[in-house]
Amino acid sequence: EAFFVILTVLQFHLLFYSTRPLPNILALGLVNMAYGYWLEGSCYRTLQFLVVATLIFRCDVLLLACPIGLQLLLTRSISLWKGIKYCIVTALFSVGLTLVVDSVMWRRIVWPEFEVLWFNSVLNRSSEWGVSPFHWYFTSALPRSLLVAYPLSMAGLLLDRRTSA
Repeated sequence: EAFFVILTVLQFHLLFYSTRPLPNILALGLVNMAYGYWLEGSCYRTLQFLVVATLIFRCDVLLLACPIGLQLLLTRSISLWKGIKYCIVTALFSVGLTLVVDSVMWRRIVWPEFEVLWFNSVLNRSSEWGVSPFHWYFTSALPRSLLVAYPLSMAGLLLDRRTSA
């Protein structure tokens, strides 16, 4: 908890975006809840929160859900069939909810995360959103998101004797 508070105080990113109703921020709450349940040992609840976050807000949460699900299976924290049952029931609820809410908002039948996945991954048209140069992440995104931590890490890299060996 203390690390999360310190990390939040040192960078603008979380506080800035938490004031905007973006899918990333809405998924963040669900993913944090999933982590909490995972650490408590509530494995099926963990899967449920990850499924909701994946199907309603961010399809790329699947990249987190798969390794966690695999770990839960390999450590025998969950049974395969019970895990599948929980995930299917949660998926049906999630897709039904997002279809109803988003179809009303968009005035057409729509499942936004499926459309995103289809457009970006299957049709491979994500570049139509625009592309940035390779260095953008290092020269723009990281400096802005690590406002205080980035300069301090560079100073530590230069000044700490252990890193120069």
